[in-house]
Amino acid sequence: MGTLGGYSILVVDDEPLIALGVTEALSDAGAEVVTAHDLSTALEAAAKGSVSAAILDIQIGASDCAPICAALSSQQVPFMFFTGSDSHDLLREWASVPTLAKPTGEAELVANVEALLAADASQ
Repeated sequence: MGTLGGYSILVVDDEPLIALGVTEALSDAGAEVVTAHDLSTALEAAAKGSVSAAILDIQIGASDCAPICAALSSQQVPFMFFTGSDSHDLLREWASVPTLAKPTGEAELVANVEALLAADASQ
């Protein structure tokens, strides 16, 4: 079992190839991955309350991920942004949320998710 064994991670990205790469990296580390490519699917997954953490692209189609952030926060599910944007208003609104810039390597991605889960466990 990898370092993320036993965890379920929600990956929200409207770019299927990027989501696939993130999914593979997390799966290789032992995580169970739930993938969503649109806002409604992501909100459904978040509402189930069965994810340990989430990785969110900020821009999902024509919308941003603010509703997903709110849903996850209300359930105390830790999340991080994985984005190519550094100027989005959401980054200012959720300034305390860890942000990882696209593109990144698999090892760095997994290390950031491990840190996110460790920080949540220590609270």
